[in-house]
Amino acid sequence: MKHGISIAISFALILASCSGKTTAVDPSPPKPKLVLPIVGNATGKVQIQTVSGSMGYPYNSYAITSVEGETVIVDPTEMPSRALVDLKPAAIVSTHGHMDHVDPKYTGSYDCQKISYTKADIKTRDFRIYTVLSCHQGNVIGTSNVVIVFEVNGLRIAHMGDIGQDALTDDQLKEIGKIDIAFMQFENNWSSMRLASEKGFKLIEQLRPAVIVPTHYSDAALPVLEKKYGKITDFTNVVAVSKADIPATPLTVWRILNTHKYQ
Repeated sequence: MKHGISIAISFALILASCSGKTTAVDPSPPKPKLVLPIVGNATGKVQIQTVSGSMGYPYNSYAITSVEGETVIVDPTEMPSRALVDLKPAAIVSTHGHMDHVDPKYTGSYDCQKISYTKADIKTRDFRIYTVLSCHQGNVIGTSNVVIVFEVNGLRIAHMGDIGQDALTDDQLKEIGKIDIAFMQFENNWSSMRLASEKGFKLIEQLRPAVIVPTHYSDAALPVLEKKYGKITDFTNVVAVSKADIPATPLTVWRILNTHKYQ
């Protein structure tokens, strides 16, 4: 009986192979899974998320969303298309004109309020946004870089852009005011900012925000930041924060990591 079963199975396999039918194999690799920014805000707090699709500069661009769900974009770089994910920005602002802080195609796709590294003071439904003139390289204050300050739901947030001054002036410190969260670079040759010179550390220690979110930096900066300011807290893509969440100790470092994939 066992031999009969084996013969029957073999005969069936021969018939199948002779039928000319084959299973189609798709030679194309599987499409990568997209990782997109969050649209809207259900946290009950201010939501801050990385939004750049850049592999080289993943930490310059942010979407800040109010408790009520209004979003502004700062320093857009290699952004997802509007068709892929529509963040519906009420404003799009840039600290300066370098390619890792602007996305003309993305900015041009929206009809909203915009600031392009000029002196400005605008309001949306939930935000006040204003700029403070600074300098990308050297100490001549102008429009080569602006500090952008956001006031929303009791928080004051500053994006320092690629500020490259040796020191903040008294007038700048007064204009910027007390800051809860500051996006700040620490390594950038275009701003003559290196770990050895500690220029970025000197600037941020003048400002003394409660929270520092690093932008331009390498892994070599991390132990220096931890030695100076204590343990770094990491968030993946997004952090929700209220005034009550702001640390009492100034110069606390939060990293907002970026795992977004748009293609």
